[in-house]
Amino acid sequence: MARPYAWSPWHTADADHARVAVVRGDRSQTFGELVDLADRYGPAISDLGVPDGAVVSTSLPVGPEFFALALATLRYGFGFFPVEPWHISNDGGRGLLGQVDTRLHVADGTDGDIGIAVPQVGTSELNGRRGDDPPPRSGGYLVLATSGTTGAPTAVRRARPWYPYRGVAVLDRYAAGMRHGPHVMTNLTAHLGTLGPALYALQAGSAVVAQDSWSVNGFAGLVDRYAADSTFLSPDRLVELVDRRVAPARSLKVVLHGGASCPPDIKRSAIDLFGPVLHEFYGTSAGIVSEISTSDWLRRPGSVGRPLPGVKVQITAGDQQARAGEPGEVQVWPRRVDRLDRTPGLVRTGDLGYLSEDGYLFILGRLDDRYRELNARVEAAVRELPTVTDVVATAHRHRTDTLVVRIECTASGTSALRQEVQAVVEALGSHHVELEIRPSGTFVRTASGKLRRTDG
Repeated sequence: MARPYAWSPWHTADADHARVAVVRGDRSQTFGELVDLADRYGPAISDLGVPDGAVVSTSLPVGPEFFALALATLRYGFGFFPVEPWHISNDGGRGLLGQVDTRLHVADGTDGDIGIAVPQVGTSELNGRRGDDPPPRSGGYLVLATSGTTGAPTAVRRARPWYPYRGVAVLDRYAAGMRHGPHVMTNLTAHLGTLGPALYALQAGSAVVAQDSWSVNGFAGLVDRYAADSTFLSPDRLVELVDRRVAPARSLKVVLHGGASCPPDIKRSAIDLFGPVLHEFYGTSAGIVSEISTSDWLRRPGSVGRPLPGVKVQITAGDQQARAGEPGEVQVWPRRVDRLDRTPGLVRTGDLGYLSEDGYLFILGRLDDRYRELNARVEAAVRELPTVTDVVATAHRHRTDTLVVRIECTASGTSALRQEVQAVVEALGSHHVELEIRPSGTFVRTASGKLRRTDG
């Protein structure tokens, strides 16, 4: 593999000014136009009195202006906090902006008053002078909202680098760069799992093609039309493609997925459909923890890989460090570049998992006050059954001795699934089960494809 090298959209624009950078619908923007816009937005933000390192939020739709603003904040030393419209439509959501002391909100003019005491501007007000000032000594950084799958979302500030913006290290395994075709962005959200791969591809020199509205045939059509090489698919979209046996005619070089558990039966079918190009990652809003290739996963089905270099993972059961194979809470010491204060800091993920003898991480489910270890174990075991695409196990609201298990399955699911689930639950120590089986695609999910557990 070639040695990683730093690259940025400014390098791409210098090498090929007219290379397409962002496409959404009938709108497109070249790398030359993209960096020119970013070099207007950055100085304009400073001219509006936003101090170095302060947070700029936006509810712009994903598209050319959105990515130009993201690059402007990274290059000119601001925090970039993309939020969904629903984040700022109520008091609880607007509180996210206050959590990180947002100093400017950039909108497209349809949001109205966002209800916080910070200036609000449109992109036309940022399209002023083109700055020739050198970048600040420290680059910009991302601020992201958690999915809110088990409660209200919170804002998570990523670590700010102590060096000027450099772009990204271009790695062959992500199939991004000037030698590669576009990245297709299917979930147009501000979640790290969906935005991160697209922003990485853009910085490496690949175009980003944003799919306006999801459909399996529309996705396949975009990949073929633009000769794309990479994409990110949330597990629910991967399930739909597998269930309908739809894949582009063009062979993708990498299909990234993560953010939620993917049942092994579905992943094997996805590998059959797309080829050995699936690349799964696991992480938190603070950064990626582990990755796993198709070949490694086939040798260790269900794993999310080994921790990345510089990341330490510990499994804690009670107050003790768990042995290999023993489940417990997944706790992480992030890489130095992902630490807010550059000192070692433990992150409690709230996930139940275990490490194998050879250091591979397996995630069983969520672990908090409302979602206990038995429930996570049941979910992990049921997810192993054929035809199951997702599962939620919760305690019954009124009968404490009863476990409620809701399952989504493919069209090929049979009545035998009921007996299989009952056997799994009994083997794990629960004898009273209320079982509900639904077709795939009926659970309530976030825009990033995660299951919204609070909606039942």
